[in-house]
Amino acid sequence: MERTEIAQLKAYIEEAQIIAFFGGAGVSTESGLPDYRSKDGTYTELEKKALDPKKIMSRKFLTEQPEAFFNRSHNKRTEPAPNEAHIVLAEMEKAGKDIRVITQNVDGLHQQAGHRFVLELHGHNRTWYCMECTRVYSPREIQKDERNIPRCPIENGIVRPSVVLFGENPNKEIVEKSKATIKTADLLIIAGTSLSVNPARNYIHQFKGKHVVVINNEKIDTGNLEIDLFIEGKVGETLAAVKES
Repeated sequence: MERTEIAQLKAYIEEAQIIAFFGGAGVSTESGLPDYRSKDGTYTELEKKALDPKKIMSRKFLTEQPEAFFNRSHNKRTEPAPNEAHIVLAEMEKAGKDIRVITQNVDGLHQQAGHRFVLELHGHNRTWYCMECTRVYSPREIQKDERNIPRCPIENGIVRPSVVLFGENPNKEIVEKSKATIKTADLLIIAGTSLSVNPARNYIHQFKGKHVVVINNEKIDTGNLEIDLFIEGKVGETLAAVKES
C-alpha cells in the first residue's frame, strides 16, 4: 500500500457521515482464521481431497450424514482474537464515527472488539441449537454422542451452529437491514472478500453514495459498481496505517 492511498482512504472516512463496511473472510485472516479460496483456504482444502465444499457444508449433508459432517478433519487453532481491522473499526465507532459493519463471517470478532453495529449475513457460531426443538446452547454446553454428533439432551436432536449453510437462506431481516445500510451510506468499504458468494455479492449494488473503496489481496469484480480506490493488502494493516497516519 502507498501513502497516497492511505491518505485518500483517511480523507474519505473523515468526510463520510455514514460508512458501510462490507467484510469477508479476509478481514479475519490476520486473527489466524483461514479464508475460503486461497491456497490454504477451507474450500481449497476440501477440494484437494476431491470433496465439494457446497455439498459438505450444506444442510442436506448435515441432515443425511451428520457423523461425516461433524467429523471432518480440522487443524487445531488457538482461540482467535480481534485483529487491527476489528479493533480500529470499533475505536472509530466509539469516537463517534457512524460505521455500520456487514459481515459474511461467523466468528463474532467485530463484537469482541466492541463494535455495536454488526449485521451477520451468514449467522454466527456463538450459539448452537437443536434441530428438533430449537433449544439454544452455548458451544461449551454441547453434549456429543458416541459418534461425536452434538445432541440435545431433551429431544436427542442434532445440535448445530447458528450459521447459514449451503441450501439455506440468510435471515430476511438481516438481509433487508444490510441492503438498507448500504443504500444509506455515503462511503462503502468492501474488504477481504472475493464477492463470489450469492446473494451477498449483489447487495453492494444498493450503494448510491459518493465513494467505493476495496481493500483486498487481489482485485475483485464489482460489476458495474465503480471503484474509487483499490488498496492491495491486508485489511488490518491498512486500517492500522489509517489510524497511525
